[in-house]
Amino acid sequence: MFLRRFAAPLAAGLLLTVAAAGSAEAGLFDFLFRPREQSRPVAPPVPQQQQQQPQRPRVAAPVVSSPKARGYCVRTCDGYYFATGFIRSPRDEEMQTSMCESSCQGGQMVLYTASGSNDGSNGNTKPAIESAVDKTGALYTALPTAYAFRDNENPACTCQSNARGLPQIPISVDPTLRNGDIVVMPDGLKVFRGSGEVPHPDTDFTSVASSKALSGVVRQQVLSLEQRIATPQ
Repeated sequence: MFLRRFAAPLAAGLLLTVAAAGSAEAGLFDFLFRPREQSRPVAPPVPQQQQQQPQRPRVAAPVVSSPKARGYCVRTCDGYYFATGFIRSPRDEEMQTSMCESSCQGGQMVLYTASGSNDGSNGNTKPAIESAVDKTGALYTALPTAYAFRDNENPACTCQSNARGLPQIPISVDPTLRNGDIVVMPDGLKVFRGSGEVPHPDTDFTSVASSKALSGVVRQQVLSLEQRIATPQ
């Protein structure tokens, strides 16, 4: 009897409390009498600065151009050849042609080119000279004297500009020279102060003593070397 009397006012009190609190306290009833659901984590709000920050455009990596071809300078009288480097532009081909034609006084030198797909850079083990062609499209292997220099030496097929009879690139058309390079000239050691453009004028070569491209220590060492070269042993 006592329990019934106590329970009734308690239940009425709970109902009155819930009704007085309104919808804002309705969750208390659900919490006490409805089965609980598994709580889900709520993602934290994104700061306003991050919401308004524009996305930076992705910059593509620079594309490195692949070589168009590889050049070979060929002496037509015996098929002797040497590589002249990669050709990436018409300017490269023009410089290599000039260098090749000037490399052997008294002998005909012709520039042959092998396409980039056959120069060995793609894993192809076939020698590029076998697929090299001249400006008319004729293959090196079609040359009557192809590889003849390997079998015998032709005294009539020599370069007069070199005591050994081999082609020699004149310093005036050497495209590999860079500012500060030291080269041997007929009148002694010189320091190159020009650019890669050929031909190089005489003013691109200065004496070691007056060069500003060398440090004091290096200048003294080169001058000492030049003196030993000029002094007969």
